[in-house]
Amino acid sequence: MASNVSQNALKSLSCFAAVTFFSTSQICAYECFLNANTMSILYFVSIISKPLFFIIIGYMDEVEKLTKSDIVTKIKSIIMIMIFWNIVLSLLKTHYIQPGYILQNGILLNMGVIYLIYPVILKAIKNLKVTAAFFAGIIAIIALLDIFSPLDTSDDPLFISSYSFIWVWGGYYIIGHLLGESLGRKFTKKISVLLAAKLMVIPIGVSMFFYEQYLSTNTQISVAGWFVLEHLHLLAMSLALFILFDNINIKSGLITRIVEFISPAMVGVYIVHYSVFYIITTLYDFNNTTLKLTLLVLVFIASVLVSRLLLLNRFTARVISF
Repeated sequence: MASNVSQNALKSLSCFAAVTFFSTSQICAYECFLNANTMSILYFVSIISKPLFFIIIGYMDEVEKLTKSDIVTKIKSIIMIMIFWNIVLSLLKTHYIQPGYILQNGILLNMGVIYLIYPVILKAIKNLKVTAAFFAGIIAIIALLDIFSPLDTSDDPLFISSYSFIWVWGGYYIIGHLLGESLGRKFTKKISVLLAAKLMVIPIGVSMFFYEQYLSTNTQISVAGWFVLEHLHLLAMSLALFILFDNINIKSGLITRIVEFISPAMVGVYIVHYSVFYIITTLYDFNNTTLKLTLLVLVFIASVLVSRLLLLNRFTARVISF
């Protein structure tokens, strides 16, 4: 863990961004205390969290050199988590535990599929030209669908608009693997690469912010165009942030201990934060703006604590992390 403090810090921050935006969007479902521009910024920050998650997981899997037994263990753990929470949801009829968010937009499902096809992914990494041609071919198919049969995102060709299909997030996972290889680790440490990341992160952020604002107020004419531009922004921003954090040397013992405490709970946070939000809001007065602001952080902290408590027991740990 110590050698990956910066990556784990980035993973923790990305999880915090996703959970914070969820909490904010739920508050605004009752009475929004933030203006549209602030909500756009929060949304912009939160959507980077998912590609970052897959990049960092791919990176760490490569660095740790997963064995076949490790992969089998992870697959079993993910299956157990999904079965357990589906049983819980079928038995407990309460608005504190909602089925729609328990798998965080398919993160667990996608990770399960990624590990199931792990040998294929390893071959894809060794044959990058073929892999690049595969992804280019899928995008070309979507573009052809656009040209010959005009589509919008509701038609969901190849499941891209729901962000749930394996090839999208599998691509980010492969990129993480490449960054975790010896050449990838040397690449991110280059002074010129670090300088480029520093120069790019703000312009990319500004471009992405206005692009997301445009998407929120305009109907997309081209599914392929929307998809390519969306992920070009996400990929560029994710890489820039990853490179910046990879070059941060965290020397503070306090920060290291905090990261080491929070990071193992991230999968659990994704699973339990929906329920934690609704439980905490029963204690809140929504007319108090200060409490609303505090809630954004409190939901994340409480979710981490719940996850860490569940991780203390080897039986409950199996249904909260993999």
